[in-house]
Amino acid sequence: MSASWDEKVRGVECPLCAPRPETSPEWDFVAKLELSSLYLAGNQTYRGQCVLIFDPRHAARPDQLSSAEWAALSRDLYAAANAVVRAARADHLNVESLGNVVPHVHWHVIPRFVGDARAREHEGHPPRTARAGRARRAPARGAREGSVRWSWACAASAC
Repeated sequence: MSASWDEKVRGVECPLCAPRPETSPEWDFVAKLELSSLYLAGNQTYRGQCVLIFDPRHAARPDQLSSAEWAALSRDLYAAANAVVRAARADHLNVESLGNVVPHVHWHVIPRFVGDARAREHEGHPPRTARAGRARRAPARGAREGSVRWSWACAASAC
């Protein structure tokens, strides 16, 4: 039986509470930061998409963190965002903290690219192709494989 919403908020059956496996269908471990861990997301709708997960304990919302924890998590998010932009050679970056499905403090760090087929869909605009020579290419397909994983580790080590 699945946990109720109130149980999930309290951390019952929370898939993001530590300890977590380094590799799963949902993620691959990239780096341990001050108060969080960075994972390459299994969902690569946006190639290079990562998840930054708060490690010390279960917290469903940012207001449940102390000011020191919030400051440390903010430093981690800043480092992770910079590492993702460097590793993915992203043109832009989306950062989201939702918690609607899994109420555990975590951030989605999503690199975006000029000409990204989904870049304008949310505004009700049809996808458009970037002008030739102006767009940087996203990392090669298979962003969870070999040399790309190595580049993530190198970028993350600079966190």
